[in-house]
Amino acid sequence: MATFSLVFYTINDKILMKEVNIMLEGQLKFLDFFLNSTIEGKQEEAKAILVKSFADQETNNLSLEEFKKLQEKLFPLIKPEKLNEVKVAMAHFAQSLA
Repeated sequence: MATFSLVFYTINDKILMKEVNIMLEGQLKFLDFFLNSTIEGKQEEAKAILVKSFADQETNNLSLEEFKKLQEKLFPLIKPEKLNEVKVAMAHFAQSLA
């Protein structure tokens, strides 16, 4: 049985409340950071990709190769002015997969 929690986050100064599976605190922080860096209208697509990657991470199915494929999917969804910041954050995480 899945456990759920209410999570509040902002996108473009709008407070949204979503029911999501409980994630690690770091994953929630990254999700918030990432969604705030995402092109308007692409947040749901980005969220779906990230939530799946978090599940893969938890089951050890996220290899460095899979992470690179994940980046290829996610980078086009990022605001151009936020892309370098997101790349730095993701590069930091990639070190744990190497």
